[in-house]
Amino acid sequence: MGTIDADFSPMSAKSNYFKAIPGEHRLRVLGQSISGWLYWLDTPDGGRKPVRLTADQSPLVEYADTTKKFLAFPIWNYSEEKVQIWEITQSSIQSRLKSLDADKEWGALTGYDLGLERTGTDKNNTKYQVTPKPKSDLSEEIKKAVKEGLPIMEALFEGGDPFVKEEK
Repeated sequence: MGTIDADFSPMSAKSNYFKAIPGEHRLRVLGQSISGWLYWLDTPDGGRKPVRLTADQSPLVEYADTTKKFLAFPIWNYSEEKVQIWEITQSSIQSRLKSLDADKEWGALTGYDLGLERTGTDKNNTKYQVTPKPKSDLSEEIKKAVKEGLPIMEALFEGGDPFVKEEK
């Protein structure tokens, strides 16, 4: 008999937020983006919490040096096989996505998958490459996930959990 109960299972580290680790990722944008300003506050317990403001709000002056413009989408992450939120603060990724979205041949990001490759491990050597994949319909698995409901993106501005559905 072992020292760990047989019915114990570790808590899953799978997050509701996509984080681009070095390597290749395949993603599908599932809905409209939101954008605004993002900065972080220290919490009394030694942690940090994000503060997000809409694009028409002004960040506090004391956070001006650390405030970033963000763009966020609900996405399908193929490797995790789940809906996540992709919050993007890197201007190179934002510019590429805006360019694809405005392109007459590619159009709305919801019509095709995106390849995202991250190389490098720190701020000085990290690079991202976004590549559109051939246009395609959503798989049945993704259609089912979308039908079950996408995250409520505006909850990010209120400090809420976009994945908690309100009771009706």
